[in-house]
Amino acid sequence: MLALGALLLSFAAWEYAKVAARDAYDKLLIGGAVQIAENVYVQGGVVALDPPAAAFSTLSAYDLVFYRVTDPRGVVVAGYDDLAKGVGGAALHRGVVLRDGTYQGQPVRIAALGKQLEDAGGGWAEIVLAQTMRAREALAWDLTTKAVALIAVMSLLGLLATALSLGLAFSPLTRLEGEIAGRRPDDLRPIQVSPPREVRALVGAIDGFMRRLEERIVMMQRFIADAAHQIRTPLAAIDAEAELLSDELDDPARMDPLRNRIADVGRLASQLLDHAMVLHRMETARLQPVELNALAKSVLAQTVPLSLEREVSITFVPAPGEVTIAGDPISLREAIANLIHNAVVHGARARLAVEVGGDQAHAVVTVGDDGPGIPDGERERLCAPFQRGEGSHGSGLGLAIAAEVARAHGGGIRFEMREGLFCVSLVLAVAPAREA
Repeated sequence: MLALGALLLSFAAWEYAKVAARDAYDKLLIGGAVQIAENVYVQGGVVALDPPAAAFSTLSAYDLVFYRVTDPRGVVVAGYDDLAKGVGGAALHRGVVLRDGTYQGQPVRIAALGKQLEDAGGGWAEIVLAQTMRAREALAWDLTTKAVALIAVMSLLGLLATALSLGLAFSPLTRLEGEIAGRRPDDLRPIQVSPPREVRALVGAIDGFMRRLEERIVMMQRFIADAAHQIRTPLAAIDAEAELLSDELDDPARMDPLRNRIADVGRLASQLLDHAMVLHRMETARLQPVELNALAKSVLAQTVPLSLEREVSITFVPAPGEVTIAGDPISLREAIANLIHNAVVHGARARLAVEVGGDQAHAVVTVGDDGPGIPDGERERLCAPFQRGEGSHGSGLGLAIAAEVARAHGGGIRFEMREGLFCVSLVLAVAPAREA
């Protein structure tokens, strides 16, 4: 709007400057014509002119000046014979006539008037004075330049005043923005900054929304906890009933498919709830120091069954010193447990190894087994939820949970073959971005 206003004002300044320059020089031109008319006289019955040097010197300072004086008979007694013939006509008897014209290929401004000569029988002499227009244009440009400079300065001051006014007017909103942006996702308290009167209703609506959102989150957490309990309890009861039923059958092995399916359903329900928990904690859990050597060793001890159908050599290789990162211990425990469970169930034939390592920027927990591993083309797909490998009867959530936990901790999942073992590594940033 300021630019459009400045453009319109500049155009108006140019038009005004042209009018002002034209009026100023027209007055000089009229004065010069009047002075010439005053110096026209009759001597011995002949019309003559005594040229006014002062008038000509004023008019010719920047421009060329032409004039013509014609006696009542139409004879040119002074000046240029071809200058503006037939200009004015009878209007010259009533005063000065001004008009634009062209003379010798140049635009000129012409002033013409008539003078009645009593000594020549009352006839009328015609006086024509013309001036080129360079001085007018120079004056118009000078006035316009100064006006445009003033407009530019005022526009700049207007912009600065607008910016300052907006900064002062919106500073309370900036504080509100900082208050909201600096909060953790689980901080749903009412906004503490006192809002300006104009947005008080908006802030009240945001506070009300956050209160309702907190109530819904609490309800969801309670539902997840209740669902975990309510689902696991009947599954455990069904498994117990199946075991009792198998004791009454002649061939107890006939119940193994049912018991395996019950175990799969229990594992799926548990992982679904764990997946929901991990997704929720990735944004809301407060990070705290986690020592990975102790965590990985504890998870390994709790995850590997006390008895397996096959003989498996289990190795744990801790890092030489402490490996401490800023993380969520519950999510990390779940991720490592899923990697170990996948290795035990789907991979390890005779060897299972868990190793902790890393450098200053990243910590790495590696789970390796001597199983067939995952083909290169399948690795990225299996990191998505509910994607299963060929021949697998798992839930398709183990690698997905591990990958999401690794991403939440500024890292990722890495696959490699090392010393005859297929290794899946959980790469974690020592200080994730949201903690830094």
